Amino acid sequence: MAKRRAHDEHTTQTRDGRFSSRAKNQLALFLTCIMIASLFAPSVLVAEITLEPSAKQYETSNNSLNDSAIQTLMSNLNATNPVEITGVIDDLNRAHLVWVENTSLPSLQYALISTNGIDTVLISSTLVGENDTLSVTNPALVIDSNRRAHIVWEITGIAILYALIDPSMDDLDGDTGDITNMTLTSHTVADGIGTRYQPDIAIDSFDGAHVVWVDTYDPQGLYFGSPLIYYSMLTYDSSGNFDIQISNTIITTALGYKGNPAVSMGSNNTVIVVWEDTRGSLVEYVGLLDTSGSMTSEWKDMCAVFYGGNLTSGEYFQGVKPLLESASITVLETLYALSGQMSHASTHKNCEDGYVLGGNSSEGPRPSHLGQNSTDTSGGIRDLEAVVYNGSSYSLPTDFGFFSEMWGPGSTWACESWRDSSGMTPGDPATALDHQWNPNATKLVIPVSDEGPYGGTPITLDDTQSIIEAHDACVGAGIIPVAIAGVTGNTVDNMNVRSNMLDLTQCPGSSVGLHPRICADTSVSTTDAGGDMFLYPTNEMANFEGDFESGTLTNGWSSTGSSGATWDAEAANNGIVWSEVNLCDIGAAAGAGSFHTVTCNYTQPAGRVVDLTVSVDSWPSEFSMDVVLPNGNVASFNRTSVSSNYHGVLVTFAGPGNYTIYLNDTYGDGGTSVSADYSYVSANNPPATPISGAYSARSGGISDSETTTMEFTGSMSNGTVAFSYNVSSEANYDFLTFSIDGVQLAQWSGTQSGNFSTPVSLGQHTLTWSYVKDGSISSGSDAAWVDDVTIPLANYTQEMQALVQSIIALTSGTGATETFLTVLNPYSLLNTPRSTWVPGDSATSVDPDTGQYVEDVGPAVDYVWQDGIGWGTIGHFVLVNDTRLTNGHGWSSSPDVNVDDDGNIHVVWVDGRSTIPSKAGPSQLHYMQLDLSLAGILDGEPEGLDISEVAVVSDSAVQDSDMTWGSNPRVDFDNDGSIHITWFESMEESNEQGETVELRWTRIVGPSLIDGEMPLGRTLEQAYEVIDTRVIATSSDNLMGVSGHGLDTSSQPIVNFDWPNRVIVWSTPDCSGEESGEQQWGVCLWSENLYEMAIEQISGTANQITLEPGQSSNVAMQLRGITIPGGSDTVIAGVTEVPLHWHVETGFSGRYQETTTLFEGGVKDIDLHIHAPALQNVNANQSFELTVWVASTTNQEATTAKTFLIHLVNEGDWDDDDGDGIPDLEDACQFGDTGWIPDETTDYDGDGCRDATEDLDDDNDGHLDVDDNCPIGYMGEHLDADNDGCDDLSEDKDNDGDGIENHLDLCPNGAQYWAGTAEDNDGDGCRDADEDYNDDNDPYLDSADDCPSGTTWWIDGDFDGDGCHDTTEDTDWDNDGVSNTHDNCPRGALGWFSTMLNDYDKDGCHDTAEDDDWDNDGVSNTHDNCPRGALGWFSTTLNDWDQDGCRDSTEDPDDDNDGFLDWEDSCERSPIIEGYDWRTNFDNDNDGCEDTTEDTDLDNDGVESQYDNCENEPDSNWVSAPEVDFDGDGCADSVDTDDDDDGVSDDVDGCPLTESVSSDFDRDGCDDSTEDLDDDGDGVEDSTDKCPLGLINWDSSSGSDIDADGCMDSLEDDHVDGQLLYILRNNALMTMISITMLVLLLAGLVASNGKRRSGIRIKDHTWEVERMMQTPSISLENPIEETQRQVRDLTDFGYSPEVAEAIVMHEERARRYQ
Repeated sequence: MAKRRAHDEHTTQTRDGRFSSRAKNQLALFLTCIMIASLFAPSVLVAEITLEPSAKQYETSNNSLNDSAIQTLMSNLNATNPVEITGVIDDLNRAHLVWVENTSLPSLQYALISTNGIDTVLISSTLVGENDTLSVTNPALVIDSNRRAHIVWEITGIAILYALIDPSMDDLDGDTGDITNMTLTSHTVADGIGTRYQPDIAIDSFDGAHVVWVDTYDPQGLYFGSPLIYYSMLTYDSSGNFDIQISNTIITTALGYKGNPAVSMGSNNTVIVVWEDTRGSLVEYVGLLDTSGSMTSEWKDMCAVFYGGNLTSGEYFQGVKPLLESASITVLETLYALSGQMSHASTHKNCEDGYVLGGNSSEGPRPSHLGQNSTDTSGGIRDLEAVVYNGSSYSLPTDFGFFSEMWGPGSTWACESWRDSSGMTPGDPATALDHQWNPNATKLVIPVSDEGPYGGTPITLDDTQSIIEAHDACVGAGIIPVAIAGVTGNTVDNMNVRSNMLDLTQCPGSSVGLHPRICADTSVSTTDAGGDMFLYPTNEMANFEGDFESGTLTNGWSSTGSSGATWDAEAANNGIVWSEVNLCDIGAAAGAGSFHTVTCNYTQPAGRVVDLTVSVDSWPSEFSMDVVLPNGNVASFNRTSVSSNYHGVLVTFAGPGNYTIYLNDTYGDGGTSVSADYSYVSANNPPATPISGAYSARSGGISDSETTTMEFTGSMSNGTVAFSYNVSSEANYDFLTFSIDGVQLAQWSGTQSGNFSTPVSLGQHTLTWSYVKDGSISSGSDAAWVDDVTIPLANYTQEMQALVQSIIALTSGTGATETFLTVLNPYSLLNTPRSTWVPGDSATSVDPDTGQYVEDVGPAVDYVWQDGIGWGTIGHFVLVNDTRLTNGHGWSSSPDVNVDDDGNIHVVWVDGRSTIPSKAGPSQLHYMQLDLSLAGILDGEPEGLDISEVAVVSDSAVQDSDMTWGSNPRVDFDNDGSIHITWFESMEESNEQGETVELRWTRIVGPSLIDGEMPLGRTLEQAYEVIDTRVIATSSDNLMGVSGHGLDTSSQPIVNFDWPNRVIVWSTPDCSGEESGEQQWGVCLWSENLYEMAIEQISGTANQITLEPGQSSNVAMQLRGITIPGGSDTVIAGVTEVPLHWHVETGFSGRYQETTTLFEGGVKDIDLHIHAPALQNVNANQSFELTVWVASTTNQEATTAKTFLIHLVNEGDWDDDDGDGIPDLEDACQFGDTGWIPDETTDYDGDGCRDATEDLDDDNDGHLDVDDNCPIGYMGEHLDADNDGCDDLSEDKDNDGDGIENHLDLCPNGAQYWAGTAEDNDGDGCRDADEDYNDDNDPYLDSADDCPSGTTWWIDGDFDGDGCHDTTEDTDWDNDGVSNTHDNCPRGALGWFSTMLNDYDKDGCHDTAEDDDWDNDGVSNTHDNCPRGALGWFSTTLNDWDQDGCRDSTEDPDDDNDGFLDWEDSCERSPIIEGYDWRTNFDNDNDGCEDTTEDTDLDNDGVESQYDNCENEPDSNWVSAPEVDFDGDGCADSVDTDDDDDGVSDDVDGCPLTESVSSDFDRDGCDDSTEDLDDDGDGVEDSTDKCPLGLINWDSSSGSDIDADGCMDSLEDDHVDGQLLYILRNNALMTMISITMLVLLLAGLVASNGKRRSGIRIKDHTWEVERMMQTPSISLENPIEETQRQVRDLTDFGYSPEVAEAIVMHEERARRYQ
């Protein structure tokens, strides 16, 4: 059952590639499946069953079964057959219940009941979800922080549904709830392919719902249809948004059975899930293999299945043992070859290892059991030469037939080897050698054969006996038989073999067939053995017929019915129903036996056609038949009319009358028969649609209270089953029902027709259609029809997969299971998800490479690298991976889990006693407590936790679970630190007493701590000091659906432990324990409160207290602590309400202290003080009850109280309370002084109040004497304006009480008593605020007076008439807004107020009337060019150069007033000469500067006059710049004849824009050093000119300078070697020849270079230079000439003159220094 903590709150389906379509592969996988399935099969141990000793039982809280603490919370809730009741008690002590209303149309119902009273129903039975299914089961309920109910339930095997309902949306009036408004959301958690069941739910602190359930949906196809545990997280926020936070997630990615999950919330909203699981179990198989000749290929496949290898199809299979061992399941197996025929085993490679291990055909059964050590797991293939039949040993000589097929006696031998017919364990059958079973293993026997159980076919009585013996032996031994039927070529033989196998695996049936056996379980022979029969893959279903058009039920169809009335295929005939009438039936079929002649006579009705149907054996020659017709003629037939094995209509007669048939058999053995029959319309069906074709399947004709059934059993793939139906029956009483595997999915009655479809998952399934009648009345055709049945039949591969799944499903329900646990961390995943995950995804992914499921296992926060993101933190979903809690060879089931406030995990479950791995054995409650903090930081624990490191209470039996079966436990906690376990104990009927079931409750408290901690590994008894068990209820019928005849898994008790209150709720037919009537049920409640204290009166005090008005009394009491949980508690005292004016106090310690600490066994004084009201508060006697109560401050239910009767009486006269003679109604002092006589002296106003002591207003004028200036004054109607108690007309001298007598007061009847609190400025008796209109009594009323409270009593002296006296109060005499101290005209014009508009300079002088300098700058307005200019300055020549009243810096744009704005004026402050305008004659360039005194650039061209060569245009706008006046002489280049001012006119200047000239040899205007390349201007550049500074103004040419050396030949050049150059230079032919020779020379060089690959040679001219540089033999007298000669020679050779000269100079220096 799901709980919340007290302080908290597909991928596309893929097919396994290991499977193919061939039948042999299917067989291999099928046999694998068998071995997997055996994980879950039961076995029995040698040890005797012993029950743990029972501690003393406390039947109820007061040791009485008729405890008054039990009450009927609800006797009926408009429910007729409620089952699976579950619920939760909320914090308002209301029980929320859900249950399945198990009627013909089951539904889920909800109710809300207050547990504070009997039958206090707030919401009666209310439908939850749609009422559209026939299979509602397994509801679970949990309440969130808003008291909303989260409900999950199962549509049996099909879907898991969820609904959130809010009961506060109903009016809670006890009627059916308004479910439409109550339902906040509904959701289908899981549906579609697969089978799903057993949901549970928990709620976290944020009201998120966490759902777990069992589901076979395996999209990757990895687990052979094994049930898996799934998880999903759902949320519904405050805005009404429903979300799937984590979609359906597999949390048990492993092979094997898993079931009964329970979920609870752990610390930090982690999710704790426990379930039962077969992992870690021990399995043993005994295979009995037919070794006849027809089993050759089967042997190869059997060995491949068990040991691994290639199947006959050629595919490889890994083998069952590796498969299961990888799932932590130990497999022990032994294969026995019947009759010891080993030819198959010895010839197949797959069998080699088993053949060798079994002794190579030389060994029979082992002398010791398997499992002696971790490697001793296989018995191999062994001989079986003797079995058990008819109680004796039966030898099996080696053969290939009869003895090799003795699988029936072989099964008996195998089962009796564990427990024989005498009940001895291990057994000792009649054979010499027995199989030695491992005592701790789950046990299966697997006969494999294609023949009958006793020597093969045909079926004989020996077959029947051998099957009965084998069945009974296996039931007695607790071994599940799983039979595998091979296939022969004979259909009848196949049917017989399979029927025998069903008899073995279930129970012997009364007829041959494949129909499920009905096992009554009343004896061994009628007990279901718990197994099933499966087939090798075949193609028998290939001819499946779902439209029945063959006219018969064939190929897998079977039918049964009461009184033999079975379904058959009936012609539809458009709805016409035909019935058959038999008129005559003689011969062999009628049981005539041997005969030569038999006869019959019948009368044929008119309008009928009679068929004579003849059957003949294989001897048609013996047949003859004569029929005497009504007209006397004879129709004869003989052997020519029939054939061998003939069966059919031989002749038809239509005429009415008397017929006589003579049937003859010449041989006399009676092998023939004849039947005369006709058909007639007996009824009309409803409209035939959707029934189609010629035939439909029709239900058998049954009577009241009978059933007729049609079934189909076969292997199916994932898909849809669909069919059409017609029903004509008594509406709502006679039904057509449809079921799959025994689970009813739909039903129809009355007149209905239509189509139905439903999904079906891969597996072997049985489809059942039943027509069921009640005890009376038939309507319509009283029949049902089915047609067009479509089934997703499995192919070979799917069939093998289906077999695997079916066998696992069969055996897992009774297998040996262990309890497992996992811890999930959904919020870690939601808060910090990995980059590839988003809310709404599954938390388990699929590896795209391997196809394996990948669980998100890891710590709560992990630091990882993510592609595209980098390093960061992510959360993981699985905080603790699958952890095995129990470790035994027995079984554990129905676990429940809860987590306490400290995070400790508490697990309870039902455990098989004495380690018997069978749920049929006795069971006991077990408990474990885990502290996960001891494991350190949890990192996902991929391999699971080491239980020894975290179990503070190890696996411990709850000793008071001492009856035969314990079931449906739950664990809860209390706020006093208690652990509570509630569960059911039951036992079946015995000689001593009848069937009994008890509801028990164990309270565990007082942990035995060491250094404040719980040590590891202690048992329950060692860990806790107090373990107290009580029996809450006992029944001989059932409690919460649990009865006394076995291990029931119904609902848990409903509890609420809120110390000191304890409440347990359950359901039973009658809470009183009396024998219940039909369909009666009640909801029962047991409760107790552990807190007891009492108020006791002190001896001598009474419960009645009488007081007179004004009296008081004290009552002394004691508070006694009788039972105080924890030894002490703080309590608070109080009293109930009392009448008005009573005063009551109660409390402790004599000081009426409100709280105190009460100790168990201790006493505290408590006092009550009560004071009666005075006479003035009451006017009659009073009586009432007063209750003193004390309550615990820790538990509101813990209270005690004491009640007193209080009386108030008056001994005097209630009408004259003070006895003064004045009636109370007239007495103003009704409760005044007594003992005085009223008169004028004692009571001046006669009001009954004594003047001296009581009367505060003696003259009754409404003024208290203390405030009355005339206390004994005028007594009549007063006019008293000042309320001083004195009449204004006769007594008062100051009517208004202002301290000014009336004759001096200008307002004598004015405001009252304001003196000292209000102003009277002029002292005239009139209050200034509201009476005086001239407060200072000056000539001006306050409304016109600027000084209304100013100087008083004056007449003149006010220049501006503002009411303010000038000399004493007025600071602005002319009232212009400028104070006198700043006003240049203090007594100026009146009637104006100074502003910028009328007093620009704010000097108090009106601009137009008084002020001649508006801006106060010292320049009168008449001379001021800026009369309203800037303020705050005074004009001087420093700030106003031209004295025009405009401030130069901010106002004056022409400071010198010369007509040129300052920004255009080059002389902003020109001299100011009065009357002289120099601008007219002396500013020719208009620059604002006077030409003679100021201007240095008269033409304003930017060149000062002293440097300006062109000042003749002063008004020009031209400005000198380098680009227009290169030499800056003030003359534009366009008119300047020498732009660079170098003395060379531009027209002859070679460089007209030279910046400077240092030398110009040839006077061409170019600087020789920087610009002139030909200094002498001869046309030869200086670089080649031998006379660079030679003659000028001549041109070098061939006529004047033949060698072009720049030296004029005639005057400068004396060297004539240049003649050659002249010729070359001036002769075109020579030039062409020279160029041609040069080209040829270069071509030769290239060609030569191409042939010589050693490198490039470069010609060296050094020798030529040396030669030239040699000193001639002739002694030279002139070294200069010699030097010039050498330079010329080098020049002629090709050097430039500069280079040549450098060479010569270098050589000369070299020679000098030699």
